[in-house]
Amino acid sequence: MTATVAGHGISEIAEGLYRFDTGYVRTGHTACYLVVDGGRAAIVDTGVVGNVAGLLDTLDCLGIGPEGVDYVMPTHVHLDHAGGAGALMAALPRAQLGIHPSGAGHMADPAALEAGVRDLYGDAFFDAHYAPLTPVAQERIHPLEDEAEVRIGGRRLQILHTPGHAWHQFSVLDVSSNSLIAGDAFGAGYHGFGEAGDPFLVPVSPPSQFKPDPYRQTLARIRAMKPARVLPAHFPVVEAVDAGAERLEAMLDAGIEAARAANSVADLESRLVDVWSAWLPEGIAREAYRDAYGLDIWLSAEGLWHWREKERKKQAAP
Repeated sequence: MTATVAGHGISEIAEGLYRFDTGYVRTGHTACYLVVDGGRAAIVDTGVVGNVAGLLDTLDCLGIGPEGVDYVMPTHVHLDHAGGAGALMAALPRAQLGIHPSGAGHMADPAALEAGVRDLYGDAFFDAHYAPLTPVAQERIHPLEDEAEVRIGGRRLQILHTPGHAWHQFSVLDVSSNSLIAGDAFGAGYHGFGEAGDPFLVPVSPPSQFKPDPYRQTLARIRAMKPARVLPAHFPVVEAVDAGAERLEAMLDAGIEAARAANSVADLESRLVDVWSAWLPEGIAREAYRDAYGLDIWLSAEGLWHWREKERKKQAAP
């Protein structure tokens, strides 16, 4: 099932599992996922504050009122995933906010998070896309440990800590459909840049917590689970999970080598376009990829550079 609600695309991925297009940056860039069972619901990732009204309208169309939502679960506290959490929780009187233990403090007091994002993106971008951030009351925040379980109606959701992209990242396995809602733990899929049924996946390595080894371990853990599909926050559905994981690891290795060879962030950004374009299908120009996803490439370059500089300082320390 596909439909449009309040200007947002909504797709049924499996019975009771829906993808909601937040509209952040552009259509088909960032998604939230809704799990619905027995008149109850969970929301995995929230998008930004500007999409909250559309998300509530979508729940209403699915027969879920504000009191029917039991959990809001940002996969991590990056603002394209958690920026709308405070506003959403204010509209959902019975919901608990499920979050990685390392991200709980940022949800109760987002001041440091806001300062860091303003420093990275600039005030104009922050104000246009993320403001205002609303704190979540401490008593409504429920830290979720690795392998914790959440019940939604008769449905079971399992929490899996999946670091690498960020330390405070988890994924959510919908056991009923064997679908893993992965946030950014399984890269970003770029619509229109892959073969039919085989999305062009790219690792996402933002500052300041990106680490290659946990990223590889997360990919191995996801493969070992053998989910029927992986649902990245950044589109689309991945059903060829093994092949996707292998490609992500190879692209990560290529990005790391580019980082080691680069002499500046700008140089690294250019190198990433070159090395990752090697995985584009025949007939798609590197310039098209760069023009469409320049912001994402820049963010990954910033994160890889930040990681490289930390590693160099460690090696230079007495």
